[in-house]
Amino acid sequence: MAKKIIIPALVLLLTLTGCSSEKFLKEGDYLLTSAKVTSDDKSADLSPYRDMVKQSTNSKWFNLLNVPLGIYCLSGTDSTKGINRFFQRLGEAPVTYQPQKAQATAIQMTGTAINLGYLQAYTDTHVSTHQHKARINYHIHPGPLYKIRSIDYRVDDAEIDSLIQQNRKQSLLSPGMPCNAHTLDAERDRIINLLYQNGYYKVLKKYIYYDVDSTAGPNNLDLTLNFCGKSIAEDSTLVDYNRYWIGNITVNVKGYEDTDPPLRDSIKYRGIWIRYFGSSIIRPNVIYSQLEIQRGSFYNQESVRRTYDNLSRLQLLHNSSIHFTDNGNGILNTEITLNTNKLNQISAELEGTNTSGDLGMASSVSFTHRNLFHGSETWSTKAKAAFEAIRGLEGYSDQNFFEFSLETKVAFPRIIIPFLPERKRITLHGNSEISLQYTTQQRPEFHRRVLTALWSYKWNGKRNKHQHKLDAIGLNYVYMPWISKTFREDYLDNNNDRFAIVKYSYENLFILNTAYNFIYNSSDKSRHSISPQKSYQIHYGIESAGNSLYLLSKALNIKKDSENRYNLFNVAFAQYLKIDADYACSIPLNKNNTLAMRGAVGLVLPYGNNTIVPYEKRYFAGGANSVRGWSVRELGPGSFKGEDGKIDFINHTGNLKLLFNLELRSYLIWKLSGALFVDAGNIWTTRNYAAQPGGQFQLDTFYKQIAASYGCGFRFNFDYFILRFDMAMKAISPYYNSEKEHYPFLSPRLKRDFTFHFAVGLPF
Repeated sequence: MAKKIIIPALVLLLTLTGCSSEKFLKEGDYLLTSAKVTSDDKSADLSPYRDMVKQSTNSKWFNLLNVPLGIYCLSGTDSTKGINRFFQRLGEAPVTYQPQKAQATAIQMTGTAINLGYLQAYTDTHVSTHQHKARINYHIHPGPLYKIRSIDYRVDDAEIDSLIQQNRKQSLLSPGMPCNAHTLDAERDRIINLLYQNGYYKVLKKYIYYDVDSTAGPNNLDLTLNFCGKSIAEDSTLVDYNRYWIGNITVNVKGYEDTDPPLRDSIKYRGIWIRYFGSSIIRPNVIYSQLEIQRGSFYNQESVRRTYDNLSRLQLLHNSSIHFTDNGNGILNTEITLNTNKLNQISAELEGTNTSGDLGMASSVSFTHRNLFHGSETWSTKAKAAFEAIRGLEGYSDQNFFEFSLETKVAFPRIIIPFLPERKRITLHGNSEISLQYTTQQRPEFHRRVLTALWSYKWNGKRNKHQHKLDAIGLNYVYMPWISKTFREDYLDNNNDRFAIVKYSYENLFILNTAYNFIYNSSDKSRHSISPQKSYQIHYGIESAGNSLYLLSKALNIKKDSENRYNLFNVAFAQYLKIDADYACSIPLNKNNTLAMRGAVGLVLPYGNNTIVPYEKRYFAGGANSVRGWSVRELGPGSFKGEDGKIDFINHTGNLKLLFNLELRSYLIWKLSGALFVDAGNIWTTRNYAAQPGGQFQLDTFYKQIAASYGCGFRFNFDYFILRFDMAMKAISPYYNSEKEHYPFLSPRLKRDFTFHFAVGLPF
């Protein structure tokens, strides 16, 4: 079966890549097959120059297969025929060598080298042709690197000169540095931003320019930074070096889509005027707490940006705008307009489900109110019902699964800390959230009730690159009101050691935890970047549960139960420490191909009141976002291999995780992209549990238990969401029953080793 699928696909790809494009070439045209960039400097980073090439060769799938051109070549030259137009739209037209674009590319490369400090640089263009094909090589001769020997300043305003000198430590310029035009321009931006943050509302970047003296010696330059707006202006009286103060602040609050609403109310609060138009009202103290612009202070552009950021977090607001008016006396009057959103929203969803072949459906309805206490507090309530027909269960009177859940939460657009004085509270910017959820599950084997409550905080760091979340108090209560006789006799009352973890997973349980999560996102691009660079994300989290309850129980000398555990209201509580770290990055190879990778590690340690981590907090391997050669909850821990598919999804869990993913992502056609991937990893237990033989982590054997898989996938990018189809094959298995089973890639079998995944979104 594998041969029937793979071999024809390879033949088709080879056929497409071998299609001739000569029928589309005119007399004197050459198909561009190679565009290389080389340099005299063997250590130079050529990636910025490669991105300047104005004529790249035809795109290739996964940087190897010239399929888009092959699809185009399936068409004929008669564009009036529909089939020809179809293949031409689907594929990519031949890229022919154009001397004008090659010359423009060489000029830009030379200019870039000069901007980097190679002032004598030049670029040669070498073109070779053979049988309607052309190869081009851009060879850069950078020459010597010029460096700055000394730096001088000339400023025609004493106060500005003093401010610049006071902040010289933050300067991007230093003696001995290369004469890099991008760094010089960044220093101009830094100085202008410094002035904007200290009241200089009307200074312009063009006031800053450089004088360069090339007589300083071989490959050395003397640099003078000039801040002389009055010297270059046609009329020096138009150059404004005044420092501006913030005067009157007026806030206009308008209703959603109101074109000309009447004024309903006007209030003066802490020195600012707040005028309400229409019927939507937000409390004055909430508006005031979001304003970084303060009356009587110097104009500060950073305060304006932070005010915009703060206002954008208010769910009640649709948009906001800030305008300054110069009253002629160095005073800026500020007018802020807030347009409110719709107060209420109702939405409904209907979805189909498929759990291991068991079909079902779910529906939900939610209600949102965006101004609960007239402070842009968002109250949302969601009710969800689900049904699933379960097949293959024997000995149970019912064969259906029902679930109903009700969730309600209130999100506050500020950090709420009890007993914190208001003057300190208004300086903290972020969100607070209180949520409560109740879920009831009716399965043929058991009934489960879950109550969850959470009090959490969210806030962003500088430039919104850092994201923080603190779950101050989290509560999770699991109650099992009914367990069927068949399920109890088969698993819970069974003395077989392999059911020990199963028993623990179907007990009443209480979790009281605190957690902190940090995420850093970086596009790794600056405004002076001349080529796309890698982007990356770092995430780490720490969670702790049960410590306060354990200390309280011990202090009160509460008796332990038969399992040597303290109980709260006759329910054992969990105690553990969980640490997670995750790193993912994306490296663009060219405009159509990207290399993406992810590494993750996690550890959950049970201690104190329990020896087993609660099921909800354990790790699992396999599935669409893990080692894709295995289905979800099918791999691990270690070399453990389950014997009962009905219940082993619980035993296929662990409290230590190692994971690595590598993907080559390539744009194919239309909205379709492809990926070639390799996954590796597994989960383990840190204790030796009889129910999971071979699952304990050992330094001398764990590397032999790392599973690996390989495969390919297709992704349909519909802008708002991505549909993903991944097909994976097992490569290395942690099982040792035979060499064929341990190394499936040596003797692949589709039925045994193939796994298909359907998911929404990218795996990382």
